[in-house]
Amino acid sequence: MIGHTQNQIEAVCRHYVEEHVQYGLSIEEAQALLRFAFLMRSSNDSSARALLMHPTTQYWLAAMRRASGDVDIAQRRPFARHVSSLALQVELANEGQGDWDVDLDQEGGLRIPIFARHIEFGPERAGQTVRVSCLAGFLRCSFADGMTIELPNEDLLGDVQAPEPALETDGFWINCYQRLADDRVQLQRRDEWLRPHWTGTNERQTGTIFFGASEEQYPADHPVEPYKIATQNIKSSSREIAEDVFTFTPVMVPRTTGKNQRIGFTVLSRQGAMFLDPDEPKIMAENIIHENAHVKLRYMQLVDPILENFYDDDKQRFPVPWRPDPRPLPGILEGAYVFSNVLEHRRKSGIKADVKDDLERDVAQAIDLLAEHGKFTEAGRSFLNELACWK
Repeated sequence: MIGHTQNQIEAVCRHYVEEHVQYGLSIEEAQALLRFAFLMRSSNDSSARALLMHPTTQYWLAAMRRASGDVDIAQRRPFARHVSSLALQVELANEGQGDWDVDLDQEGGLRIPIFARHIEFGPERAGQTVRVSCLAGFLRCSFADGMTIELPNEDLLGDVQAPEPALETDGFWINCYQRLADDRVQLQRRDEWLRPHWTGTNERQTGTIFFGASEEQYPADHPVEPYKIATQNIKSSSREIAEDVFTFTPVMVPRTTGKNQRIGFTVLSRQGAMFLDPDEPKIMAENIIHENAHVKLRYMQLVDPILENFYDDDKQRFPVPWRPDPRPLPGILEGAYVFSNVLEHRRKSGIKADVKDDLERDVAQAIDLLAEHGKFTEAGRSFLNELACWK
């Protein structure tokens, strides 16, 4: 997965550099893409993994690829420029030294998500460009109006040292995300790239709006305890399942769907994040395991395809027990796999047999349907045979 994502990043950077004149990029902006690609090659394994598995990086990559086509071409230059915010994180992780021109987000923040924080400069600086210089032991941020701040690396890589900076007196403050599961999981809705507008169609192509951030669906004031207890429940049920979740989905984004509605979902363009309404912790634990399985299956499909036409076969649809509308075979495969993961959690948690048996029956029906109608690769056939052990 890591190698696959890194190869995709190199390919998209190379493409934008080759087309930089057509895409409206300056020589300096094209050079930044090249610098980032080479920086990733020399990065240490742990920092590369943290960056490549983070959903903000996944989203940047998906946006770059999308904008290189015939739609959303207005997004080409803005996202090409955002490469500097990714490069900055690698420089910090590797104790490198270099200068990067970074565009702040629409709330005036400088994102450093692999270290679970934003440097906040306030909404009046939204969208401004800041020259960020990585130096020996500290970071210097210089604005066009002459404002310059220096931050010790300790404030960026670990706990913020007292006295903490304040926007009113220092011109910035450090916004650290909530963290769960021994700091393995971020609980945050701060990053605007992780606030996709949910449309309610529950379809792969139309379920969320690709660009733009929804404010009303991701309130800043959200509870922490349900997410905390749910992750604790998973860990106490099975350390193996917990390790699976915390590795593949390191970010949980709290959201609200509306009165008497509770949902959870993941998005292909933001691999590594799950979007969850707060709920009763036992229900949330199952939702987390369910959504993590979606993320993991997408990675499997990228590295070693299971169905021959996983992302294209939406024409033929079949009724399934867990949805009111008929589902395509890729959706049925996802359902069978994610529910088998939930089954494993239920068994290890001692869920009563009547609930468990309903889910076993649903998975068994899905597997039979896949065996009859699915077109599997050689690896996919082995995958289906292993999945059939749930029957």
